[in-house]
Amino acid sequence: MRHALGACDVAAWWQNRGVVEVVATPVRVPRAGDLLVATPRLVDPNFDRTVVFVIEHQEAGTLGVVINRNSEISCASAVPRWAPRFSEGAAVGLGGPVEPQDLLALGTTLAPPPAHARPSPSATGESSDAGGVWRSVARGVGLVDLTADPSELDTEVIAVRIYGGHAGWGPGQLRGELEAGCWWVFDAVPGDLTADAAALWYDVLARQAPPACLLSNYPDDPSLN
Repeated sequence: MRHALGACDVAAWWQNRGVVEVVATPVRVPRAGDLLVATPRLVDPNFDRTVVFVIEHQEAGTLGVVINRNSEISCASAVPRWAPRFSEGAAVGLGGPVEPQDLLALGTTLAPPPAHARPSPSATGESSDAGGVWRSVARGVGLVDLTADPSELDTEVIAVRIYGGHAGWGPGQLRGELEAGCWWVFDAVPGDLTADAAALWYDVLARQAPPACLLSNYPDDPSLN
């Protein structure tokens, strides 16, 4: 269940107009499987125009992974024994600034979660179940244990992507950033995890209702307009 916290104003500076246009959208609490979309108000270069897939959101904190930044390393070369389960040419994603040397894998399926699915780990990394290759995050998406045998993964899982590092927020930290207008929370749709990373920020905004969709044409460098 989502709870409204109020409304946030995100100011988009269009240099050629010489005015500030204010785009307002309701703030909502994220849940596992949602997308956090960085607004132009967020100035942290680690998250500039990023799209974060939320893995866990609790009072103890929030865990997610940036899904629209890729490295130059192929998934197949990073974890060779899992190569048959990666999309051809798939690159390791730059999942976030936290523990960038560690790999995290997400899988997607068009079928209901596999029978051996289990709850996702908490934001502190703990889990009540220590076994299994698949941890359900949201319907159709789960964490994949790369230390397991790839043959153990359900054949209904149609895509596996891996990311170096993740994004994390402590208690109340993300709420403050949401209320400051640094992030918007939107529903994920099938295909987001395997979409063109370079275009995903724009594409997610473009499919929203006004006023959020107005920022889908926000220029890379507003000063050049």
